[in-house]
Amino acid sequence: MLKKQKYKSVTWVDSDTPSKDEAREVMEEFDLSPEVAQDILLPTFKDKITIHKDYIYLVLHFPAFKHTHNKSHRQEIDFVIGKNFIITNRYESIDAMEKYAKIFEVNSILDKNKDDVGSGELFLAMMQTIYQSLSDELDSINYLLREAEKNIFAGKEKDMVFELSRIGREIINFNHIVTPHGEILESLKQNGEKTLGKNFILELNKILNEYHKISKILENVTEVLRELRETNNSLLSTKQNEIMKTLTIFTFFALPFTIITGFFQLNTNYKPFVRFENDWFLIVGIEIIVMFIVFMIAKKKKWF
Repeated sequence: MLKKQKYKSVTWVDSDTPSKDEAREVMEEFDLSPEVAQDILLPTFKDKITIHKDYIYLVLHFPAFKHTHNKSHRQEIDFVIGKNFIITNRYESIDAMEKYAKIFEVNSILDKNKDDVGSGELFLAMMQTIYQSLSDELDSINYLLREAEKNIFAGKEKDMVFELSRIGREIINFNHIVTPHGEILESLKQNGEKTLGKNFILELNKILNEYHKISKILENVTEVLRELRETNNSLLSTKQNEIMKTLTIFTFFALPFTIITGFFQLNTNYKPFVRFENDWFLIVGIEIIVMFIVFMIAKKKKWF
C-alpha cells in the first residue's frame, strides 16, 4: 500500500509491504534502479547504505519489544532519499512512523522552519522520532530491571534467574540491532553532502548524538543487569549455603542418637542397661546428655 504526501517542494511516499506493481510505479516515477525496486519488495536482514547518482538508499533495522504488533522484535525501514523526495518502506505497522505521519500531516514541527524544507530534513525528523521511540524501549527495559531488583531483595532469587536471563536476551538483541547504525550514519555523513547539501550534514550530527546517547544508555543498562545478576547469584548461593548448613547441623545433632542406638542393635549376648528397670529412659537420657555435650562443643567452636 502506497501513501503519498507533499510538503512544500518535497514528496514523501510511504509504502507498507508494497506489491510488485507498486514497486514498479515508484521505480518509474522517481527513476530508481531495478535493484533498489527489487530490494524494497522483500525484507533485508542486514543494514546497508548505497550511494546513487541522484539519491541515497538506506536500510535500517530497529528493535521493538514494547512497540510491536507481531512476534518480531526487529523492524525494518528502507529509506530512499533524493533531493526533492523521500521514500520510506516497511513491512509492518511501526508506531514511530505512524506518529511521525500525524506530525507531518498537521505540520506541527515543520512550520516552525521559515525556509524551504528538503528531503534530508524530513529524514532527520523521522530518525529523531524513531530514536525517541527507542528511548522508550530502553525505559521499558529499565523498568523491568527495577522490578527485578525489588524481587531479588524480596527473597525471589530463584525466579529472578529466569527473569534476568529474559531481560538479558532483550538487551543483547537490542544492542545487536542498534550497533550497525553508527557505521551507517557515519557513512551517510561522509557521502551525503553531494545529494542532500551541507546543511544536512551539519544537522545529521544531532542524530548521531541521539544514537550515541542511546548507545550510552544501553551500556548503563547492560552494567545494571550485570550487577543484578551478580547480586542475585550471591544471594541465591548464600541462601543455598544456609540451607545446607541447617541440614548439616540437624545431621550433626542426630549423629549421637544414631551411634548409640546402633550399639544397642548389635547382636550380642550382653547388652548394658537392657532389661534394667526404666532401661528405655536410661538409654534415651544417655543420648540426650551426649547430644548436649556435642552441642556445647559446637557452640564453643562457633560452628553455628
